[in-house]
Amino acid sequence: MSYNKARDNLIKMYLDSLEENKIPWEQPWTNDVPRNAISNYKYNGINNLILSYVANKRGYKDNRWCTYDQKKKNHWYFKGDAKGQGVWIEFWSKYNIKTKKAISFSEYEKIIAESPELADDYKTICKNILVFNADLIANIPKQEMKNEKINHCEIINNIIDNLNVSYREEGNEAYYNPINDEVHVPKSSQFKDEYSFYATQLHELSHATGHPNRLNREIVNTFGSEEYAKEELRAEISSSFMMQKLKLNYDENHYNEHKSYIRNWIDILKNQPSELFKAIKDADKIVNYMEEQSLRKDKTYSDLDKEKEMEIEYE
Repeated sequence: MSYNKARDNLIKMYLDSLEENKIPWEQPWTNDVPRNAISNYKYNGINNLILSYVANKRGYKDNRWCTYDQKKKNHWYFKGDAKGQGVWIEFWSKYNIKTKKAISFSEYEKIIAESPELADDYKTICKNILVFNADLIANIPKQEMKNEKINHCEIINNIIDNLNVSYREEGNEAYYNPINDEVHVPKSSQFKDEYSFYATQLHELSHATGHPNRLNREIVNTFGSEEYAKEELRAEISSSFMMQKLKLNYDENHYNEHKSYIRNWIDILKNQPSELFKAIKDADKIVNYMEEQSLRKDKTYSDLDKEKEMEIEYE
């Protein structure tokens, strides 16, 4: 075990789920991104996966979370005994070794932009903190529900157009050909539901972001190899993030199509747990890249939620 409780718990949760023949990042979790109850900042990356997984497991309906101190400061109280209900997440920041103070990455960037010579005064630190779901809190203000209309088809078509990838709807297989830079998916009418079609599109488009002209990942791998499984992990997590952002509801038909990789993923998590966090880091990059491509070519709008995310960095 490491000294990072959030990461240790995520590995354990994922291994337990995979051993039960379930894919943990493709569960019927809430399709709202977890947020901080005070700042409304979105939790991304590792924290998103942890909180979404726990929310699904425990049946939480509210997507807001807060620390014990935030609850206390706002004079909120638990509905009952909340012992053991806190969830460990990780928070990264910059730490000034001279002043002994931690600051956010945005604050650090402003300081270094004005005084680059101060860069050596800072180091990156990580701390684990406990957060509690709003369902556990009695007098927290009622959550404002947004009635958002998202044009899923238009957003995904914008991604296809702006990636400048060859895209074809034909045949009976879905795959990305990295040599010819081509995405192939069956026609939408061949899918059992809308979710499966969009999820398949986003999965293959996630692979396409690895092309040398885009994010330049190692994506030419032999089918069935460990490296192939690692790239599948990246595409799976990034497409699940995108589905969450697009507020598309989970469907088990799509989930069943990816069970063949479970044994590979179990081996990776057991023998190389750091690979999961590398995959999550890459998935964040993929999602950010695809969000940029979701804009119309004139870049005048985006239907995706662009509110500021929690500042999370990785080792």
